[in-house]
Amino acid sequence: MYKYLMNKNYILFYILLFLLLLCYFSLKFGITNYSYIHLYDAIFKKNLEFENQFIIYDVRLPRIIAGALCGAAFALSGSLLQTVFRNPMAAPDILGINSACSFCILLFSTFLYKFIHMSFLISSFIGALSGFLIAIFASIENKKIYHAKLIIVGIAIGVLFKALCQFLIMQSDEKQSAFFSFITGTLYLVSWDTVYSIFIPSLFLIIISFFLHKKLDVLLLNEDVSNSIGFHITKWKIIIIFISLALASVAVSGCGSLGFVGLISPNISKILFGSFHKFNLFGSALIGAVLTVFSDFLARVLFPPYEIPAGLITIIIGVPYFIYLMKKMRNHI
Repeated sequence: MYKYLMNKNYILFYILLFLLLLCYFSLKFGITNYSYIHLYDAIFKKNLEFENQFIIYDVRLPRIIAGALCGAAFALSGSLLQTVFRNPMAAPDILGINSACSFCILLFSTFLYKFIHMSFLISSFIGALSGFLIAIFASIENKKIYHAKLIIVGIAIGVLFKALCQFLIMQSDEKQSAFFSFITGTLYLVSWDTVYSIFIPSLFLIIISFFLHKKLDVLLLNEDVSNSIGFHITKWKIIIIFISLALASVAVSGCGSLGFVGLISPNISKILFGSFHKFNLFGSALIGAVLTVFSDFLARVLFPPYEIPAGLITIIIGVPYFIYLMKKMRNHI
């Protein structure tokens, strides 16, 4: 038993170490490369010339922090949804939640801001709740939610909200390229203000998710067994779904509708740590952070001086895995 736990701990440690190394390389490399001394001076001493100080401390560092937080939030949101619905394809982007968040952010920030002043976080959560409820009600048949139907309906809803986002962008007088990057998913617009707005909510929700590991393990049991031990299944499913939607809405408000992070990360974590959530949740959060920071790093360095949205990288990584899951889950759909 001790050896088993140590193996899990070692794997978590290696993923965390890789994330820290990735953060270091993301700070160091880009259109302009910096030495360790430059990084140290810019972050701790702040005595470099203004240009280097700005690039390291005010551009790259907040992107790394926001990327790690948003990636962990997307991954945990997907992990919670997959447990509640017992379907490895359940994720905030697959169910249309991310696109609904983006739509509400664009709607309130471009068209309704003169009438209703609302933060990205609140408008994003309204979108998450709306998109999820539409998917749920559209999947109900004979007073029962069909999980396979929910996935198909969710994909359709995601396409619908993305189309609505594009319609809003075309009607807007603002810079359209920034909005298009946002609905694809990007950390290009991240600043310290973004970090300050998502840091406490994301950290709070991530910690809360870790404390739910026993409840999530019970949800894996047969419903008759869960009822026999006095576990209120419906109540806890509602609470966990609510937390999952909050995690997704915080992440979208920080980096836009970043696709497939919430789908891939929990599934990789299950391969490494198994289905039980004590280690699975930590693994999902770290893998989601790694995937997001890595995607943003590649988006910056692949075609300098141009930058592509990080969401395109996650799509390239995620689509083959999505197809693999579709084939694997043929008996569920």
